[in-house]
Amino acid sequence: MICPHCEQNLLYKERSDRTCSKCLRRFALDPRTNSLGLSDLRVRRLTAKLTDGGRLKVTLDQLGAAALRKRRKGESGIAAAIGCTAVGVPVGVGLLAIGSIADENAGFTTFLGIAILFFVVVTVVSGLRRATRRPADTRLKAFRSALLTDWKLRYGSLPHGIVDTAPHRGARPPQGARIALLCPEPAVLTFLAANDIPERYGIVLAAESRQLPDTLPVIVLHDASAPGCGLVVRTREELPGRRVVDAGLPPRAVMKVKDAPTVRVARPARDLIAWLGASSTLTSDELDWLAKGWTVPLIGVRPARLIDAVTRTAHRVATLNEADPVRRRAEALGFLSWPGGEAAR
Repeated sequence: MICPHCEQNLLYKERSDRTCSKCLRRFALDPRTNSLGLSDLRVRRLTAKLTDGGRLKVTLDQLGAAALRKRRKGESGIAAAIGCTAVGVPVGVGLLAIGSIADENAGFTTFLGIAILFFVVVTVVSGLRRATRRPADTRLKAFRSALLTDWKLRYGSLPHGIVDTAPHRGARPPQGARIALLCPEPAVLTFLAANDIPERYGIVLAAESRQLPDTLPVIVLHDASAPGCGLVVRTREELPGRRVVDAGLPPRAVMKVKDAPTVRVARPARDLIAWLGASSTLTSDELDWLAKGWTVPLIGVRPARLIDAVTRTAHRVATLNEADPVRRRAEALGFLSWPGGEAAR
């Protein structure tokens, strides 16, 4: 790894006890000894990218989602195990059979068959271990622990521009509040508040519908998931007569994008999928995608894009009148998209 202080390339034996043998300075994270393969330089690069060079404040959970995004090898683990078994077992067994009946080179043939079967066993075990790796929420907890303990112990604070998520308990509406924003993700609410979005755009943040003030139009910001899409439908049912705008993230914006930070969770209840289907807010392809347990969390959306979507939505909700067909179409489709589209530019 590269020392974060003197930038010398260090072998593992040259950085014992997380101390550089060249400059004798300690660092926080060794990619060989922490379970997530993190290093100080990688965390710093990600921080600079997500905060847009320090322009934004980003939550620890958003940083963690970005750090863990590339570590998705479980799907290939199962494929490798199946493929190796399908090819290697017949070949290995065949060589053992030939070795048992052949007069010449029997020992070599038998040895080769055993070697192939051993390779199959190792590959299958390795693949299944990758496939049954810790779920995303567990890995995110491990990331938080590494930054809140090892990083803060070494540097005294989180990386510059990174803030920790705080529970949202409702807040006094900013002066001149015009819009309410409902989002059940604490990290996103902390992120918006840390960047002064409520004060700048007159937005009241709420984690639950009971925290929403009366009369104000409501923007709903949610994961691309069955519960997230259901939040929009349920909010409209709970607030008849109120303007409830779906700001996204809609499944259609992410389900066919290769680099979207997709994760798979437990399959949602059939009743939930049927209820969403009856609402006529999703296509059949979206319902099929959600029914399989696929989701893209909001904390996986790039922070700059998330702020852009929220501010665009807030501006349009505040300025467009009820009869405007553009507003009605925007409310139906959602403003937040991935990775392109108007909301992302």
